[in-house]
Amino acid sequence: MNQLLVVEDDASIRESLVDFFTAREWLVTAAGGVRAAQDALAAQRFHMVLLDLRLPDGEGLDVLRTLRRAGDRTPVIVLTARGEVDQRVLGLSVGADDYVTKPFSVHELAARIVAVQRRTEQPASAVLLGDAEVDLAGHEVRRDGQTFRLLPKEAELLAHLLRHRGQACSRDDLLRAVWGYDATPTTRTVDTHVFQLRKKIEADPSAPAWLQTVHGVGYRLVP
Repeated sequence: MNQLLVVEDDASIRESLVDFFTAREWLVTAAGGVRAAQDALAAQRFHMVLLDLRLPDGEGLDVLRTLRRAGDRTPVIVLTARGEVDQRVLGLSVGADDYVTKPFSVHELAARIVAVQRRTEQPASAVLLGDAEVDLAGHEVRRDGQTFRLLPKEAELLAHLLRHRGQACSRDDLLRAVWGYDATPTTRTVDTHVFQLRKKIEADPSAPAWLQTVHGVGYRLVP
């Protein structure tokens, strides 16, 4: 499950973000200042940080600088007030992955998180699954002397499963990660894409060795 750190001194914004992402199965830690954020980052690893730049006990940029100087590449999206152009530019130059201007839509923020995760958590371009050689960058699978073309969403779905290899991914999780929080497809869309993927990567799609069904949950890619 994804771990999210929300660093925001405005209690109403902080609580709304905690509620929104907790409902979407993130494990959320909240901090209202620099020291609390640094303590949280020292105690555990996060998959994403939402970082306000104006904090009561210092600058959010100091938290970001400390992370990057330590070689920590945890994705960070900075939250800035409208008009703080210089702060946004400085945040990006220090090492932020994106920024969102207040007031913002939580759905836009969620979409930006998905986009940042795609950019920063790409698996290796070439992957072997048994006798299937997967080329994610080239959107191809080569198996038994044949070449199969991966459609864009098939490649994104497989990339997400590779990032979480060995873990059961629910259909809702896959919809959010690949099609976005505001997407209209149903979980049947996931099943259809998995069916097509199996025909390309599995020697016997009816008895998959790699892309397996987790009954009552969704799918997982075997380690």
